Amino acid sequence: MSVLFGVRGWVHGVVAGATAGVLAEVLVLRLNPEILQGPGAVLEGVPAFATWGALLAGVPLLALLAVVGRLRRAERWWPAPQLFALVYVVAAVMSRVNAALHPEYLPPSGHRILGQDAVAWLIAALLALVGGSLVTRLGGGKAARVTFAALLFVAPLVRLIWQPTPPLTPLDVVARPLGQPARPLLVIGLEGFDSRVLLSWVGDGRYRTLSELEEGGAWAPLSPYRPFLGRSLWTSLATGTLPGRHGVKSHWGWRLPWLGGQTLRLLPWTPQGSRLILPWGLAERVVPPPASVPPLWERLRVSGVATAVYGWPGIWGDDVTLERVPREDGPAAMEPAIRVSLTRALAPFSAQRPEVWRAVLSDQARVDAARAALAAGDRDVWIHLQGLGVARRELEPLKPMHTREREVLSLVLELLDVHLERLLSAVAPDTLVVVVSPYGLEPPGSWERLRRLLGIGGTWRMSAEGSPDGLLLLRGVGVRRAARFGAVRVTDVAPTVCYLLGLPVAQYMEGRVLVEAVEPEFLATHPLRIVD
Repeated sequence: MSVLFGVRGWVHGVVAGATAGVLAEVLVLRLNPEILQGPGAVLEGVPAFATWGALLAGVPLLALLAVVGRLRRAERWWPAPQLFALVYVVAAVMSRVNAALHPEYLPPSGHRILGQDAVAWLIAALLALVGGSLVTRLGGGKAARVTFAALLFVAPLVRLIWQPTPPLTPLDVVARPLGQPARPLLVIGLEGFDSRVLLSWVGDGRYRTLSELEEGGAWAPLSPYRPFLGRSLWTSLATGTLPGRHGVKSHWGWRLPWLGGQTLRLLPWTPQGSRLILPWGLAERVVPPPASVPPLWERLRVSGVATAVYGWPGIWGDDVTLERVPREDGPAAMEPAIRVSLTRALAPFSAQRPEVWRAVLSDQARVDAARAALAAGDRDVWIHLQGLGVARRELEPLKPMHTREREVLSLVLELLDVHLERLLSAVAPDTLVVVVSPYGLEPPGSWERLRRLLGIGGTWRMSAEGSPDGLLLLRGVGVRRAARFGAVRVTDVAPTVCYLLGLPVAQYMEGRVLVEAVEPEFLATHPLRIVD
């Protein structure tokens, strides 16, 4: 009887695959410290994860078993130790990779235990090889081999129950007043704004408003945390907190039947895609819990400051207000010369044209609404503009021959410059102006280029998936002029804005005040204050 089709061969592969499923359950729960992980919930999920692993991982293991068995030409080979060792080595690699990818999404204790899991699984792999060798040498029979397999199957569950995931509950912060700011505030979130744009495009002097902002203020690269998650990063900008505190960790949440209605907020990274690690399609996709920390604009609102917010990304609850933007009137609302030029420049790009136009018109509508709010007396405005990011993602000119794409991007930047000029002309001279993007864009890397050679990659020109640096630009009272300083963090923006507005910094904010961007005289006369 061959290793592939014999009963023993099937059992070896299936049990090792089931162990892989249990290890996947452990990894999922390690990345979700918000979930109550009692022994009952853990054990309830074992049948689903184990049977899923037996199929998804067991079948490839059987194929590998057949190949190796044929090469060995062995009729009575016991492959269980090697199969279990392979499963545990893969689990160790996955635990280590996810520990490296998610430090900002976990508490320090949770991150440490995930790293310890990687070591534990490597030790288990070594024990599988050594234990299997001893069973073979001592002539262990069926009972010894079943006991060997059972111990390796339950080992992940024993570790998870014996050393549970350290719990982490996002902060539940009430939007309390911060006081009256000393000056108005304009925050402009620009998708796709980074050093490549500022130095390569704006530096040639064609975009007057952007150039004036660069020369009249201070700017720095802004380093996002990883892995990339746009909504989480924009939430961190507005709250000054990391995902472990504000709770936004995914575009979607997932609910498994045995978790009692609790929501998984974060799935592990896997080469085949994160959601494939959930068994049998049993997970219900739901809207994830909203941010539990209020954005800075809500604290200004409850302080009595008239504030308008347009399109700021994130996952916000009912207690957070974003203004409804009137439906755009179409290209006719745009400045005629730019409208005609952009229509002509986009004509060769039939596939990308609709999405670029939607983003451009959405920006137009938001700017018009923001100007109307400022004219009506609103003191603070937060606005998110996405046209530049969409145009760069689809049509970034990566080669000298991309002249048509370069014309499109030049016109989109010209339109953005007009938007900025219209916004700045509508605010008071002493307004603190913040132009920010929490992440930049970069061209395809080597892995994506390989995928495209195989016909399975994307068609985008630029992407934020690699979490390249974004950009922060400040201008206003107390800000140094024509200053460039070192890379800063996403969480540094909110406390710095509070300080420059003459407000206390909330104690829960995890960033710092960027003193290198502030005039020495301002620092000397404005002591830092901290409140709850």
